[in-house]
Amino acid sequence: MTGPRAGRTRRFRAARGGNVAILVALGSAMLMGAGAVGIDLGMVFQARRKAQGAVDIAAMLAAVDPAQADTAARRSLGDNGYATATATVSPGRYDASAPGTAPGSRFKAGGSPANAVRVGLSTSVPVTFGRAIGLPAAVPLRVTGTAASAQFAAFTIGSGTLQLQGGIANALLGALMGAKLSLSVSDYDALASARVDGLRVLDALGASLNMQAANYTDIVQAQASVGQMLMALRVAAQDNGSVVSALSGILNALPNAGNLIAIGQVDGLGDAAALAPPRGFAGPSLNVLNLLGAAAALANGQNQVAVDLGATIPGLLATRLTLAIGERKRSSGWVRPGSPNATVQTAQTRLLIEATVTAPLGLGSLTLPVYAEVAPAQATLRALTCAGPSGRQVTLDAQTGLATLAIAGVPRTAINGGSTGPDLSQPAPLIALPLITVSGRALVTLGTGAQTLTFSEADIANHTVRSVASGNLTQSLTGSLLRNLTLNINGIGVAPLLQSALTTTLGAVAPAIDLVLDNVLRSLGLRLGYADLDVDGTLCSQAVLVQ
Repeated sequence: MTGPRAGRTRRFRAARGGNVAILVALGSAMLMGAGAVGIDLGMVFQARRKAQGAVDIAAMLAAVDPAQADTAARRSLGDNGYATATATVSPGRYDASAPGTAPGSRFKAGGSPANAVRVGLSTSVPVTFGRAIGLPAAVPLRVTGTAASAQFAAFTIGSGTLQLQGGIANALLGALMGAKLSLSVSDYDALASARVDGLRVLDALGASLNMQAANYTDIVQAQASVGQMLMALRVAAQDNGSVVSALSGILNALPNAGNLIAIGQVDGLGDAAALAPPRGFAGPSLNVLNLLGAAAALANGQNQVAVDLGATIPGLLATRLTLAIGERKRSSGWVRPGSPNATVQTAQTRLLIEATVTAPLGLGSLTLPVYAEVAPAQATLRALTCAGPSGRQVTLDAQTGLATLAIAGVPRTAINGGSTGPDLSQPAPLIALPLITVSGRALVTLGTGAQTLTFSEADIANHTVRSVASGNLTQSLTGSLLRNLTLNINGIGVAPLLQSALTTTLGAVAPAIDLVLDNVLRSLGLRLGYADLDVDGTLCSQAVLVQ
């Protein structure tokens, strides 16, 4: 093409005027479209957060009582504006403790007994600007929330922590922890009457172990020294000056941090571990002296403990203790009826008391060896009622363990925490003179006893201790043992005069030996022939969001 027309065409192609205006127009349209879509997306995200919050609330309310889950969840969704939305309510079972289970697979719909509820919600969000560029008029939403029930009871078996004689408790607990204690009777009274929240103890341990960000499940799987455990108890009891003072006295007496102990064996989670409870969750109310005794026993392990009380017991010239404690577990943590954790046992304990007194008829001194063995007693949470006409109610099935009390030739080396006890068939030498040996043997067995105990609202609130007793109990355990004592001199019978004199002498010292026996066991939270139980608390009408 030539001529004026061709020139105009070349000039038009080469012209640059107006390009910016065209680009701005096109760019503005794109920016406005993107902004419009962004506004719609923001509305979708906000609607999703609102819907997620609604199903979370509905799941937690439904999990309080899975049997009424559907009604509670749908009422909650309606109250939050989702009455017409499509909802699914699925009661089931949640278990976070199964090894190797992915978090998304811990809930099983229809699992029995139901302890959790999953709520699903399907709805849609209308969009305004997106339709102009071809997007759907509404964006579908599907959200789910899963909550688990947190209705538990906690109880302790073997809480025989009434008033202690300070010298015996100091000697025993000091030997277990490797310290020389000098607590007073009032100190022990303060420890025996005080309670702390078990999870506040774990909070303090988490800080001491630099595990502030860890959950409770991680903390109970860790180990802490005896000193760290005592410091955690002191933090948890910081509002009780008498308890803080007593615990500080023990801490100051420790020569070092002490042995490591498994935290979960002193202060466990029970069934609450399956819920992975968040920090700040409510814990059971635990007895401080029980926790202290458990920590001391665990620190010693199954090692034999030898304690020389000297002449500190009135009526006795000398007293020596040899003690061994088997595996112990006494406090349940939060548990549900019917779960494997709902049964708790006390410890098996073997104790040899060698008491020396003045022998009658000028025969020098008499050594009386009294052996006691407490087999594990147990208790099981049978039922929990959180709300009823009379308030809370907890039912425990309790059983005492077989207990043995003997006077026999028991060597100290036979006292151990294993499965085999000492031979009790040989008489014990009571008086040993150059030409005369007076020996004796007695054996009393306390059978098991079983009983179902129901704790009322008042019992739970006041931490009332209830007991189940074995048979054959008398007012004085040592006295009943001595009444069965068979004596002989050099293998033959005993003259009536010596028999009468020995019976009178031994009868007079029976209360002193009872004092030693009772205080040693109470320091460990035990009593011979009894199972003492109390409810540490209940956790009712709560649920935890788990997914």
